[in-house]
Amino acid sequence: MLSAIRNKIKGWVAYVIIALIIVPFALFGVSEYFTGTSNIVVASVNGDDISKGEFLPRFEGAQRRLQKKLGDKYPTELNRDLKLSVIRSMIDGRVLAQLASKLGYVVTKQELQEFIQSSDIFKEEGKFSIEKYKRLLRLNGYSDIGYEQLQIKELLKNQIKYNFLNSAFLTPLMLNRMQSLNDQQRKFSYIQLNTKDYLDKAEISVDSIKKVYESEKETFLEPQKVKVDFVTLSLEKVAKDTVVSEADLLSFYEEEKQRFSTEEERKAQHILVESEVLANKLVEQIKQGEDFAKLAIKHSKDAGSKDSGGDLGFFTIGAMVPEFEAKAFSMKEGEVSAPVKSDFGYHIIKLNKIKTATAKPFEEVRDELSKTYTEQMAQKTIYNLTEQLGNLAYEASLEEVAEQMNLKLETSDFFAQDSMMQNRIFMTAAYSDVVLNKGENSELLEISKGSFAVLRLNEKVAERQQTFDEVESYIKKRLVDTWAKEFVKEIADKIADSFIKGDIDAAKALMSKNKLTWKDVDWATRSSRLASASIIKHIFSLPKPNDGAIYSAESLDQQAVVLKLSAVKTPKNEPNRSLPGRMLNIESDEVFRSILETLKEDSSIEIFESRL
Repeated sequence: MLSAIRNKIKGWVAYVIIALIIVPFALFGVSEYFTGTSNIVVASVNGDDISKGEFLPRFEGAQRRLQKKLGDKYPTELNRDLKLSVIRSMIDGRVLAQLASKLGYVVTKQELQEFIQSSDIFKEEGKFSIEKYKRLLRLNGYSDIGYEQLQIKELLKNQIKYNFLNSAFLTPLMLNRMQSLNDQQRKFSYIQLNTKDYLDKAEISVDSIKKVYESEKETFLEPQKVKVDFVTLSLEKVAKDTVVSEADLLSFYEEEKQRFSTEEERKAQHILVESEVLANKLVEQIKQGEDFAKLAIKHSKDAGSKDSGGDLGFFTIGAMVPEFEAKAFSMKEGEVSAPVKSDFGYHIIKLNKIKTATAKPFEEVRDELSKTYTEQMAQKTIYNLTEQLGNLAYEASLEEVAEQMNLKLETSDFFAQDSMMQNRIFMTAAYSDVVLNKGENSELLEISKGSFAVLRLNEKVAERQQTFDEVESYIKKRLVDTWAKEFVKEIADKIADSFIKGDIDAAKALMSKNKLTWKDVDWATRSSRLASASIIKHIFSLPKPNDGAIYSAESLDQQAVVLKLSAVKTPKNEPNRSLPGRMLNIESDEVFRSILETLKEDSSIEIFESRL
């Protein structure tokens, strides 16, 4: 039956079908198959539009990386901030691309090719692999053209940045000042207020929640969702179903016997001398009963073996120079050779022991043989099955495909186009025009290494407005979080302000009421781990205290802190040789950021947040 399936599409008809499928992909790229995303404008920079088709791959890539980092701790409400972060990054890129165009910067085809081929992620065994390149682009939702355009923008951005770097310079006075600032140490204390300790104090009315709902109603939309039917093939499943007979294994063992054999080894001593006359004289002395090891210690020029009596240990073919090896592997145990000439001089060889080549017995390597044989058979089987599945999916319903190929027909849950619960390739196919709008089977998908699927639409649900009841708890949580952040910042501000004004009693009363205490830190450096990186950063941004301490209140993510800077000192250290280069980079980056901000201020920029 399976061979019949494989042969159903043959001849010129098959080639026409394949050509019609391949040409659109080659000309337009995979992104053109997304439903309408290329026509939706999500941002505009000086009239230059950024489409949703451009935005989605960037957002989804960032989303996957962040989800991988945070795991189950990834909150869905983070999507909004992430979308804004990605679109702002794309706007920066578009602004720089426009500047590059005005300045006449260009990226040649050769530069682009060298840049892409130098990337390690596209290499196999140290060399650029076009197959791996195309596979990784496909897995991440990029067409060749789309990815190359992205890299051109990155190269243009780098050209601008490197020009600033080349024009940057530092005077010796600036370097000395930078060295002092870099080596500076600070003594401080801090009070920490966590928002989570105050969440239960928030009183949020239903009316305030409803006001937020009404004012932001357009953002509370449940996106279009689909449910799909699908069949899968996996190398793992095929391997489990592969039956290996004892006869097959024995035959495979004979074919692979050399893999399980040890090489013949020989153990020898030698004496290396420069003169053939001396070599012959030593051979005569050995024949007369002189001790080989003592003669080696006295006469051998081989510094690596002479002190051990010329002992070379066991060695296999290929380990010694050809002349030495040819003689050693033709001798019998206990035999002493005549002088053997090589590029190093004249060798006198004494063969002490022979370890013959041996093969591991079948039973000892049976498990390894079974695993290797099963993998090879499964690879052959999966190749044939995927070919059959791909062909059949073009002409038969998914029910017929499942029945004829003895595969389980499964149905997914509903999922949106930006769902993180689905494989990206699987999701992209589900929202492709051919599946979503035409109701046809997808092409054969390799959703991961060794795992394949074909899917078709089961049901789709249009985008809809979420009701107040559905989003009430989410809005309330957001309002509670905001209130708690503002509340702890207000307490921190009051404590810091009291200390600044010298009202110590008021500051202590506030600390007592909220059960707060100082945490002391002695002489922290900029890279110190005695407090969080955010606290260290803010401490080193405070001015140097003259009389008394410096106080400050800061908001740090889910907490507020009161900082007390007590003293500053700069130890005398050796000059840091890497500092000039690092400071030039910092100066260049600052100039670069300043230029970018100025460009954006002078540009007409629009972000259509509701379309993201």
